[in-house]
Amino acid sequence: MIIGVDITMLVYAGSGVANYTFNLVKTLLEIDKNNKYRLFYSSLRRPKNFYYLNELKKFGGKIYEYPFPPSFLKIIWGKFNIIPIEWFTGKVDVFFFSDFLRPPLLPGTKGVTTIHDLTWKIFPEYHEERIIKAHEKKLEKTIKYNDTIIVDSQSTKNDLIKFYPKVKKNKVHVIYPGIGEGFKPITDQPKIKNVLIKYNILKTTAYPLQPTPFLLYVGAIEPRKNLVLAIKVFSELIKDNNFSNYKFIITGRAGWKNEDVFQSIKRLKLEDKVIFTGFVEDEDLPYLYNATNLTVYLSSYEGFGLPPLESLACGTPVIAGDNSSLVETVDKKFLVDIADKNKVLEKMKYLLNNKIKINAKEVQNKFNWKKSAQQFLKIITDLTD
Repeated sequence: MIIGVDITMLVYAGSGVANYTFNLVKTLLEIDKNNKYRLFYSSLRRPKNFYYLNELKKFGGKIYEYPFPPSFLKIIWGKFNIIPIEWFTGKVDVFFFSDFLRPPLLPGTKGVTTIHDLTWKIFPEYHEERIIKAHEKKLEKTIKYNDTIIVDSQSTKNDLIKFYPKVKKNKVHVIYPGIGEGFKPITDQPKIKNVLIKYNILKTTAYPLQPTPFLLYVGAIEPRKNLVLAIKVFSELIKDNNFSNYKFIITGRAGWKNEDVFQSIKRLKLEDKVIFTGFVEDEDLPYLYNATNLTVYLSSYEGFGLPPLESLACGTPVIAGDNSSLVETVDKKFLVDIADKNKVLEKMKYLLNNKIKINAKEVQNKFNWKKSAQQFLKIITDLTD
């Protein structure tokens, strides 16, 4: 069987969808020696430290790389729905898409599409109009062409069936994404120290390692993530003498409508307490999770929500919103009602004051890319039998 995959989302290195696409495809190439993979990739420029394509080639993926800008693909596939993607890769048996574009396929080719979440449908105020329209068009085509649909959680499957009753339930499959193997408890203190220095979290090179305690947020800086709430709770937390020396480290790329985040920091006079690292490289993230006292993830809605699980896999507690997919993936002792700021503060203090037992190995085993890839292969094989 020949399987085509659109890996263009890798151009958005560091995003959740890019990580999903890379890890799933890499694992498929590692474990599947029976099928051939043709990988379509397109961009005018590669991001800094872009290692993805070389890694996939190393595992035997055949990459069809083209210098088409995203705007061109959005026009031919998003707006006009012309030119089959197989004109660029050759005929395949199955084509898999994890982006918001769903290109045309040649007759007889089966489509498989991942729907990561429906946040753009449930919270349209958090998204630009063009993004909402792009996702709507993709779903229309996914339903029209009777694609097999993969979702990241039961929560997303429920949302999909609720908002799009034309979707056939038996065509929707839940496959949990995995956690990278690097997310585990780490005892290499000098290496942790070097990573903290790299991102200006630790200013000194002195030994032993005694960094300022800090809270950590990992993800995009955008309204849905409720960073303004997290910052307000943090400002209350440090009024307590037990936590007055804490800092709040925010990692990730700036999304849109993020002005309120920076304004709230200025208004609360937290400029010296809140540190923005910008994008953190994949291999460095486990060290930040291991160094922090608590990972903060007060999102309103998640199709899956990887950072809380990455944190728990490192043995570090997390405080997360009691909603959407987080209810099915994160232990309830780490969840809180984000509608009540006082409850969030109370829970945060409890988690910081008490050493909560975390079975990091259990988290790693449950959310495992090899398991995800095997489930994916089963679905693909059933399609072509």
